[in-house]
Amino acid sequence: MNSKNNTSISICILRLSSIGDITHIIPIISTLQKYMINCDITWIIGKTEYELVKNLIGINFIVMDKNKTLDSLVGMHRFSKSGPFDIVLHMQKSLRSKLVGRVIKGKINVTFNDIDTDNFHVMDSFFSFLKKIDINEKVLDWQTDSMIEENYIEKINLDKSTSYVAINPFTSERINNYREWNYDNYGTIAEYLSNEYSIKTIFLGKVSKEKEVFFNEHVNANSNIINLINKTSLIEMFSVLSICKFYIGPDSGALHMANMLELPIIGLYATSNPLRTGPYSNQKYIINKYNEATLKFINKESTNLKWGERVRDKKAMKLISLSDVKSKIKEIIKI
Repeated sequence: MNSKNNTSISICILRLSSIGDITHIIPIISTLQKYMINCDITWIIGKTEYELVKNLIGINFIVMDKNKTLDSLVGMHRFSKSGPFDIVLHMQKSLRSKLVGRVIKGKINVTFNDIDTDNFHVMDSFFSFLKKIDINEKVLDWQTDSMIEENYIEKINLDKSTSYVAINPFTSERINNYREWNYDNYGTIAEYLSNEYSIKTIFLGKVSKEKEVFFNEHVNANSNIINLINKTSLIEMFSVLSICKFYIGPDSGALHMANMLELPIIGLYATSNPLRTGPYSNQKYIINKYNEATLKFINKESTNLKWGERVRDKKAMKLISLSDVKSKIKEIIKI
């Protein structure tokens, strides 16, 4: 099937969420577009995540609203009556995706059961799907031009001649998800960036109102801090990231958006393995305390754990110190 002359193959990608994984799908699409020229690509995606990638060229979208799962499934059932896709790539494990998989049919279906995910970065696991349809290449093109809104930068009066650093302190709100660093530390880092390097800090992120208020109580606003928490859409956030000098934060969708733009990233990792979930091919400046955390809180070397196992302890992120982050900032500033 790896044929540049084949122009009639219909391909469906099933990946609903999350933001980080959605960013990983874009190079998969770029690779398909290069090695299956003019193939018809349909992407089944979540409503929230769609807002980031909606301007990608040459993609048909089926948007699923998780708050209206039944309605979405009925709509897909009607769509599926036109016949099966040639290839369906089931690139998600979740109850919703399983329900979608029962509706969307393919002549060839590739699932996570068909690929090896051990000891791979998440994106490489996605590329393993392509190997099952005889594509062994990687096109690391995130098609970022389609996601930048220059008008938004002008609208909020950000000066492109000013040096900014973007920070998203937040991660997804899940049970026992202990990936967040102490909020007080971010205020200290913002002050350090201002005093030492005359760099302004832009805080970004999408969180509950309660968490936003709690964060604001721990970080004193000043003229060198621009607080855009809960004030941007995904494309607006991406546009802000595009003018920043570098990025700081724990594993989150925003971190992977920064990676799309090839920003230097000070990723804060202690509870999860950056070799699996870190910024892809961009880990020069990450702070990796994962092995230290597994030894301290699980009493095992990370190499002796199941691939992707997380450290479920609130104290793990305290292994990352302010001096660790300041040291990485100095490295980046010297570039």
